[in-house]
Amino acid sequence: MVRLLALLLLLFAPLRASTDVLLAAADDATLQPLIARLANPHTETRASWTFWLGTLGGKSVVLTRTEGDPLNAVAAATLAIRRYAPKLVVSYGSARAHDPALQPGDAIVSEVFAAFDGMVSPVTSLDGGAHPLKWERLPHAPIQGKEVEKYVLTFPADATALAAAKKLSGPRGAVIPGTLGSANQVNREADRIAWIRATWGTSCEDGESAHLAGAAQLLGVPIIGLRIIEGTPEQAAALALKFMEASR
Repeated sequence: MVRLLALLLLLFAPLRASTDVLLAAADDATLQPLIARLANPHTETRASWTFWLGTLGGKSVVLTRTEGDPLNAVAAATLAIRRYAPKLVVSYGSARAHDPALQPGDAIVSEVFAAFDGMVSPVTSLDGGAHPLKWERLPHAPIQGKEVEKYVLTFPADATALAAAKKLSGPRGAVIPGTLGSANQVNREADRIAWIRATWGTSCEDGESAHLAGAAQLLGVPIIGLRIIEGTPEQAAALALKFMEASR
């Protein structure tokens, strides 16, 4: 109970002055190349999460670690948005390809995000077997104004940030616009990957980008996602840094 009260106090603490960008990545290795470049760096701890603050690419920034997990990502993003009031969220890192045309090193920027973990199975009797390729999509239901639910299958990326990101280059050339899919899953079965792509329109998968997008939308903050297919932490951080420099 004491920890819950402490978390609530953090969530509803007075806001600081607005920050330009919140950068979110799954792990320390992907964060460190940007943390190392921060001007006037310092850290703050809120509940279980560490936030790195400073200036990067001429902008005030906050960096946070998501652990590549939807639950941690939403909690960290909510704390950061409430505390630091970013004008934009940037989710960056690596991803696994769903589009068979994508190759390791390709850079993907989000046109939309799809959280593909919501599924409804058909009714079957005991011993009727499981048929995951016949499951149907279960949309998310973010609360809109006056506590009205609006069912959605995807979350949009910010148009201005998308336009800037499209001008970037990754390890293999131009950035490719697509749908960043995420779930607390690691899919390695070719038939299932093909089914997820056909069902949700995903270009690739990671652990948290679409859930970050949902949290950002609920809290009224624009978001963009950047992913390198099977990329290294250094490649992902380099793409994020290019975006920061291009969007000055």
